[in-house]
Amino acid sequence: MSPTTVRILIAVFFVVHGLMYASLTAVPMPEPGGLRTPFWPSFWRPSVDNHWLAARLGLPGGAVAAMGSVLWMLALAGFVLAGLGLLGIPGLREIWVPVSGAAAAVSLVLFLFYWHPWYVAGAAINVAVLIGIWQNWPAALFAQA
Repeated sequence: MSPTTVRILIAVFFVVHGLMYASLTAVPMPEPGGLRTPFWPSFWRPSVDNHWLAARLGLPGGAVAAMGSVLWMLALAGFVLAGLGLLGIPGLREIWVPVSGAAAAVSLVLFLFYWHPWYVAGAAINVAVLIGIWQNWPAALFAQA
């Protein structure tokens, strides 16, 4: 596979990974005693899930939702912008590496405070992104297009 193909595949993966965050805002609040599903805080939900670490810090529900919403938007935007930069969009092409690293780090913080067991795969992806950046691998991706 050529470096260009790998670059495009990773770019599309970053965009899709970012958009996965948006999809989780549509998951309904878990019913008491029902199946626990991943659930993000969002601006349009007044309620919070009391199983989150963030909810157990003693903060008011609005602060828990606001903190989650800000982290959620940063992770979503960061991965989408990193993917667009990797595709060579001017202005983003030069900064996709630090943007993807910041998005992965913010996402890990988000997962920490709003954890659900289904997030294991997402956390692994974020760790892999950080390791990939740290190791500068594959080097062909990091060369300017």
